[in-house]
Amino acid sequence: MKTPVIAFFAALLSLFSCRPQEKEITIEFQLIQDDIPYLNSTPFNKGDTAIAIDLFHFYISEMYLGDRMLSEVLFIDPSDSLYSNYTLAVDKSHDEFSFSLGVPKQLNSMDPTTFETSHPLSSAFAMYWTWASKYRFLKVEGRFNDSGDLSNAGSNSSIIWHTGTDDLYRVALYKVQINPGDHVVIQLDLDRLLSAVSLENNGFTHTTVNTYATAELVSDQVISSFSISVE
Repeated sequence: MKTPVIAFFAALLSLFSCRPQEKEITIEFQLIQDDIPYLNSTPFNKGDTAIAIDLFHFYISEMYLGDRMLSEVLFIDPSDSLYSNYTLAVDKSHDEFSFSLGVPKQLNSMDPTTFETSHPLSSAFAMYWTWASKYRFLKVEGRFNDSGDLSNAGSNSSIIWHTGTDDLYRVALYKVQINPGDHVVIQLDLDRLLSAVSLENNGFTHTTVNTYATAELVSDQVISSFSISVE
């Protein structure tokens, strides 16, 4: 028969062996430039061109750890801790992690008014295209100037990347060990993204026919510009 002291410590051990954080992982999304988190509207250079990104919003969907779906869809704003940090339930470790850029086909045709305001697909997030009747997967807005100086607003050119059709849905797969309790950092590298994009030729797309090639290029570059680390 257990003494009261032994019984107490046995119960305490049982409690801590089932801590909630051991059944969860935390996910943090970061937009980085020059290997550090990027602060919106901060000028930086690509060669002689000065660039500033004022807004960078996107959807991450069908996030899996192994064969378990952790999340169906998340709205990501790396500049806002509320929409760049998520806690997700997990049941075991796995060495395969995946997610997609965009909104899956079965959700992309949904009416945003059918969702609660807090849901990532509600119209509150301003990612729904009324005229196009589907969601923007990526919404990026900024400025650039070939002179290397953004101080004269009148001479700046705009960066507007609004992408979103079912064909632009992109999947990223990583071989990385993730365990319950881990903190997972997913970084989107602006330098890598811009390395293959000419802002002069590809600075604008609304995913219409005449700029669809830019939408494809940007979608491909964004998904390839993600990296993942586990802490």
